[in-house]
Amino acid sequence: MSAQPYFRHMLSSPHHNQYGYIMLGNEKVHHIRDADEFYKALGYNDEIRKSGLLPEEYIWEKYRKDKSIKSEVCLQAEIVEYLNKHSPTFKENYAVECEHWLSSCKEKWKNKSTECTGCNTGNNYQITSK
Repeated sequence: MSAQPYFRHMLSSPHHNQYGYIMLGNEKVHHIRDADEFYKALGYNDEIRKSGLLPEEYIWEKYRKDKSIKSEVCLQAEIVEYLNKHSPTFKENYAVECEHWLSSCKEKWKNKSTECTGCNTGNNYQITSK
């Protein structure tokens, strides 16, 4: 695994063979059984839903667009946190690497990295292996 994992999710194309999965490269790391729970883990809540913003639009707005509130790094940390809670396979296969990466993320936050200007979580992410 590279220094920073890049997990992506496929919930917007139901006919795609990777639909419903969190992917690392071409590997299916975890099947998302409850999309609402997944989106909630990324910060999408009932208040945002009532505003009419769709989950994928919310992710783009919050993490990906120019001058978004949080960075892509934060999105990756949120996905890792979700995987840590919901995927025994993730813990078994990736916990050590992701713990190292999250430590690096925490260090960036402490050093007030420009990547972390929108981070209001204090980087309290923690991997619990097995």
